[in-house]
Amino acid sequence: MVSQFSKDGKYFAQISNDGKLKLWNTVTNKFEQEFTPDFHLTSPCVCLHFVLPESLTTKNGSPRKKVKRRSSIGEITSPFVVLGTTSGLLLNYSIAKGELDFTIDSKTNQAISCLSWQSGVEVYSAVEQNVVSWDLQKKAIKSKWKAGNEKITAILQIPESTKLLTASKNIKLWDLNKKEVLTTFTGHSSDIAHLYFVNPTQNDGYFVTSSKADRIISCWSLDGTKNAVASFQAEDVINQLNVLVDSEGATEVAAVTRSGVCHVYIHTLNGKGNKPLKPKTTLRVVSDSSDKGSIIPIPIVGAYANDDGTIAIAHGNALHLLFENVVLNSYEKLQCIIRKDPRVGQKQDNEVSKTKQPIVDGEVHYLTPHTLNSVAKRRAEGTTEVPMEKRLENLQLNKLDSSSKVPKANNVAQLLLQGIHSKDKNILRTVLNRRDETVINNTIKRLPMTVIVPLVEELTNLIQGKTLLCQTGVLWLKSLLQIHAGILVSNPELADLLGPVMSSIESRLSLQTPLNRLRGRLDLLVSQLNVSNVAEEADDEALLVFNDKASSDSEMDGLEIGFHSESENEWLEEESESEDDKGDENGEDNSDEEMST
Repeated sequence: MVSQFSKDGKYFAQISNDGKLKLWNTVTNKFEQEFTPDFHLTSPCVCLHFVLPESLTTKNGSPRKKVKRRSSIGEITSPFVVLGTTSGLLLNYSIAKGELDFTIDSKTNQAISCLSWQSGVEVYSAVEQNVVSWDLQKKAIKSKWKAGNEKITAILQIPESTKLLTASKNIKLWDLNKKEVLTTFTGHSSDIAHLYFVNPTQNDGYFVTSSKADRIISCWSLDGTKNAVASFQAEDVINQLNVLVDSEGATEVAAVTRSGVCHVYIHTLNGKGNKPLKPKTTLRVVSDSSDKGSIIPIPIVGAYANDDGTIAIAHGNALHLLFENVVLNSYEKLQCIIRKDPRVGQKQDNEVSKTKQPIVDGEVHYLTPHTLNSVAKRRAEGTTEVPMEKRLENLQLNKLDSSSKVPKANNVAQLLLQGIHSKDKNILRTVLNRRDETVINNTIKRLPMTVIVPLVEELTNLIQGKTLLCQTGVLWLKSLLQIHAGILVSNPELADLLGPVMSSIESRLSLQTPLNRLRGRLDLLVSQLNVSNVAEEADDEALLVFNDKASSDSEMDGLEIGFHSESENEWLEEESESEDDKGDENGEDNSDEEMST
C-alpha cells in the first residue's frame, strides 16, 4: 500500500489495496475522509502526493488582487492530494471540500507510476519510460519526453533548481531546460521505490534512495560523484522513508520496514563513508496480552521526523490506525513501546455492549392491579393497535386446510437445462439420480432439441460408471429413446453418439444380449405404435360437418347422403319406399278409370 505524510505532518494519506484513498488527521488522531473513485476497480489509484493549496492559485495580476486572493485562501489550510491512476488520469482531490476537484487525462492509457512536487503549479510524473510535466493551474500537460528504455519507478524534483531525478535500477539527473542527462548513478540491484532530497548547508545537496528488494538505504551526492557516499543497513525491505535535517546539520532518516519496525539513523553527511551504518534506535510497538501471557507485535505503517526531535509513527492496521509522537532515547538500541491492541479493545467493547441495563427514570410505569386499566387506556389513546383477527387474516392462517398438501413438481426440466448449460456436476447428479418414471418422462418431453445430444453424452458417462448409476442412466436413456426417437434417427452422427453406450451395455450384459436387444426393440416399437394409435383415434371423428342449404334438391340429397349417419340413411330409405307405394296406388286408380271409359 502506498502512503505518505503531508509536509507539515498534519495529515497521513494511504491508498488501500482496492484503490481507495484514506485520510487521517494525525493531530486529532481520527480517520477523517475516504474517497472512492468511480473507476477504482477498472482504473485504481497507484500513487499519491501532497500539494499545498497556495500553489494552485498563484496567477499574474495586480497586487490588490493577490492580497485578496491570499486572504481568501488563508482560511483553507488543508493541502490537496494528487493521485495517479493506472489509466493515465491525474486526479486532484481537495481535502477541504472532501471531493474530487478536477481531472487531467494524459490520453495514453498507461499507468502513472510515481509523482513529485516541490513548489508552484507544476507536478512531474512518470508514465512508463516517459516523464510528464502537469500544469495544475491550466489543467493540462505542459511537456513530455522519453527518459530511456526502462520503466521509471521513482521521480524527484530538486527544489529551487532546474534539475530532476528519475530512477529505475539506475538514477539519472536531468536538466529540465535542455531535457538532457547530466549524471547517471548506479548501485541498486532492483527497482528503486523511494527518492528523498537532503539539503545540508555544506554543499549542493544529497538524495537518499531505497529499492523494492534491497535492505540498504543509499545516500548520493549531487556534486557529480557516481557512487554512493553513505549507506544505511536495515533488517528488512523498506516500505516507507522520511528524512529530516536538524538545526545542527545532522541528517535524521526514519525508515519503516516490511516487518513493521521503524529504524532511525542519525548521521552528519560529510564526505564518503566506508561501512554501512546501523540504526541508532529501532522502534517497535507491541501489545502485552495478559490473558495468554504472550506479546503480540503491532506493525508500524508510517513514520515522520518532526523538527522537535520526536518521531511521529502510525501503527495498527487499515481498520484501526493510531498516531503518536515518540521521544527517542539515543542510549537504547531497541525502544519497545507497549500499547493496547485496538482489535482486542474493539472485541471487548462489543461484548460489553451486548448486556443492556434497565432504564430507571421518571417515565417508568409500574403495573399493579390498580393501575393496569389506566395504563391500558392511556396506550389506547396514544396509538391504535391492529386486532388479532386482522393479523390472522393477513397471515391467511384461517384459509389453510388441514387436508391441503404441499404441491410437488412432476418434472425437473428447468433444473436439468441449468445443469447441462453450466456443466455443474452437483446439479446433474441431483437430477439424474431420480428413478420416478413419471418425472423422467415429463422432464424428457419438455426438453428442447438442442440439449438432446449433450444429455446423451452425460448419460453415456453415467452408464459407464458404477452399477447404481448405470441403472439410473439406463432409465433416462430408455425414456429419451422412446420419446425423441425421430430426432435421434434424423441425426447423421447417431452411430458415433450411441456407440459407446451400446458397447458398455453389451459388455455388462454379454450373456443376455440377444434377449435384451429383442426386448428393447419390442418396447420401442410398442411405444411408437401406441403413439400412432392415439393419433389415429383422434382423427376418426370429423371436426366439422357443413350442409349447403342454397343448393338444388339433387345436390342436397347427395350432400345429405354423403354426410348423414346410418340412422339418418335408414329413415330416408323408409320415406322413399312410402312415397313409391303411394305412387303405385295412384297409378292403379288411373288405369281403372280408363277401363271404365
